Formats: sequence, structure tokens, C-alpha cells
Amino acid sequence: MTTVVEIDLQNPDLTADTETQNEIFLKFFNSGDGELFDRLYRPDAISNFSGEPLIGEPRRAFFKEFLATKPLLKADVTHAYVAGDVALIGVRYSIDGTTPDGAPLRLAGNCTDVLRRGGDGRWLMAIDRPVAGPLLGDQ
Repeated sequence: MTTVVEIDLQNPDLTADTETQNEIFLKFFNSGDGELFDRLYRPDAISNFSGEPLIGEPRRAFFKEFLATKPLLKADVTHAYVAGDVALIGVRYSIDGTTPDGAPLRLAGNCTDVLRRGGDGRWLMAIDRPVAGPLLGDQ
């Protein structure tokens, strides 16, 4: 039985439920819309998905450029721990797509994410640390 998750696209909430978190994260990533995807992150969140830690506008710009090629993310939660307003999530993932110049792209690895619940009650990404093979097809 498939459950339907209601999502406020302007103010998304990753929730404290790991299965729902994963479903929302996949939906936003696989949308190809980097601006939409960045809404899952706190303004001060750090992502090293690009290979270097990015915050704010540089992070958003990277997501917009990277997701514009419409890569496909598959992910499975391997573990999750919640302590108060903080959650530590482990994920095994793979991403298939193409680079901006059309070369095949395949990334696979593990990711450690830290989510925080804000004063408005929404859970958003605070730290996103994927560890993968080379980004953008560099071998």
C-alpha cells in the first residue's frame, strides 16, 4: 500500500519519520528543480555534495546547475537516530544521469545527514555529507 504525503512546496518539512523524509527528499531531488530542492535546507545548512562545503547562495546555485541535468537519485535509509530537535540519518544512495556536456554520470555511496527541527516545527537539512566516487564523471 502506497501512502500519499502532503507536501507544502513553499515550506517543506522533512518530518521526524525517516521513510517520509526519504520520500520527500527523493521527490524534491528528482524534480530537477534546484531552487525547490534547496528549500529542504536551513539557510545556514552546509552541503558538501559539490565536493566542497557550500552554504546559502553558493549551495543553491550548485543545486540549480546540477539538478538541471535531471539526474535520478535512488536512496535507502540505513539508520536514523533522533534526539530532541536533531536527527542523524544514514543513507545509501546512487545517482544516474549525464554531465552538462552529455557524458554519463554515475555516483554511488553513503551519506550522513543531520536534520534540525526549527522553531516553526519543520525538520530541515542542517548538514548534508555524501561520500561518493568522482563528481561529474571524472575518472
